[in-house]
Amino acid sequence: MATESASSEQNEPTATGLGRRLSGMGEVAGLITPTVAWFVVFLLAPLVVILYYSFLTYSSFNVINEFTLTAWQSVFEPTIYDVFVRSLLIGVAVTAVTIVFGYPLAYYLRFYTTQNGGILLLLFLVIPFWTSAVVRTIGWYPILGRTGVINQLFIQLGLIDAPLDFLLFSPFSQIVGYLAAYVVFMAAPIYISLSQIDEDLLDASETLRGGPLETFRHVTLPLSMPGVAIGVIFVFVLSIGDFTVPQFLSGGKGTITTLIYLAVNNGLNYPNAAALSISLLVIIFAIVYVLTRFVDISKIAQS
Repeated sequence: MATESASSEQNEPTATGLGRRLSGMGEVAGLITPTVAWFVVFLLAPLVVILYYSFLTYSSFNVINEFTLTAWQSVFEPTIYDVFVRSLLIGVAVTAVTIVFGYPLAYYLRFYTTQNGGILLLLFLVIPFWTSAVVRTIGWYPILGRTGVINQLFIQLGLIDAPLDFLLFSPFSQIVGYLAAYVVFMAAPIYISLSQIDEDLLDASETLRGGPLETFRHVTLPLSMPGVAIGVIFVFVLSIGDFTVPQFLSGGKGTITTLIYLAVNNGLNYPNAAALSISLLVIIFAIVYVLTRFVDISKIAQS
């Protein structure tokens, strides 16, 4: 009897521990199930459908349920390749320009304003998003056009004799449109990253006779790189997938997004549009993956 009692006492803690583990697993499953379900229903399932359509046959405004590689063969045509290259170059250029403007902006809000003031000023950059993207884009016409504000001002000041044509429907107007739309997506994560820098590190650099440039180079910049990486991902992905800016400000030079739009709008060529979409998605994932191999963006969440 004593042996049986001791054995039952030893099994009780084991059973209790197992029950706690099962209960913990049930809680975890209950917490992650809605997220996983949302991810599967609204991301993976649509991607599977798009991938499926990319292998179907297109004929005279109709999609035939017959598998073919025609849509994927068109992706590797020289003209499509050139558009892909142009789209990637635009994404890189826009990302570089937003870093040039976004980093100083975030730096100023972090070190030359109060915490509440910096957040408030950063929120002002979000106000333009209260309007439609089309309205924000077309709004550059009266500013950059031949009879726009800038040209008229330069003419009145005697700086030019004739309106400047390159201000609108050009790569310049595209960059301006992208910059106005996405600088907040670069400045915000950099500001968050700068806000997490310990003041003691900056004081230590000053104590060791490190000047402002040395402190920025060896302390501020390295610690802000996770924010820069997140900003680069945001801006690059958004600019490469943007439709309104190249459609209204490029002057006719399309990107991959415009080709996808034209494939659907002009001919209902869903297989071709699907193949282009999947190709663009693969390129974006590859670039983001390479970037995250060099910079650990999880440090922002850990802080």
